[in-house]
Amino acid sequence: MTGSVPSVVRVNRRRLQDLSVRELAAGVGLSHRTLLYHFGSKEQLIVEVLDLIRERDRELIQRHLGAERPEDAVELLRAAWSFFSSPEREPYARVFHQVVALGLAGPPYDAWVRTVVVGRVGAISQALAALGLPAERARAVATLVVAAARGLQLHQLATNDRAATDAAFDELVFAVNTLLPR
Repeated sequence: MTGSVPSVVRVNRRRLQDLSVRELAAGVGLSHRTLLYHFGSKEQLIVEVLDLIRERDRELIQRHLGAERPEDAVELLRAAWSFFSSPEREPYARVFHQVVALGLAGPPYDAWVRTVVVGRVGAISQALAALGLPAERARAVATLVVAAARGLQLHQLATNDRAATDAAFDELVFAVNTLLPR
């Protein structure tokens, strides 16, 4: 199924809740019965695809950042923003934000959304703590960064104004950098 991740995202030309299992199956070259047998529901299939994308993203980010941790928050945050806001990631960003919106209403996506958000906050929080920010402040700042980045990504998707969102993210990074011990 890993090779079909882009196909599933390409199939999504409209809202996820309007996409049928038959359309998803056709997008990956399988029968709808096969998908339902393996995944149980359209929603579970979407969660599995998103988990594959998330795992691939984690591996790409680790490779992108290299074996060593960045020496400052600016480098770390800019690398993550550059990756997650790139034009080739737009289809995935659109699907992700649809699932976040659906997750706010409750099952079946709420647990997945919570896991992703908590994971991102945790990763950034650890990086900031390693750079000397006290743990409780690191978590608060990481929460701010994750929420702001998600909002900026939505702004970019809505306006297609990359220059404005990049400039806004730079302001966020500048503010975070001023909080770090020297």
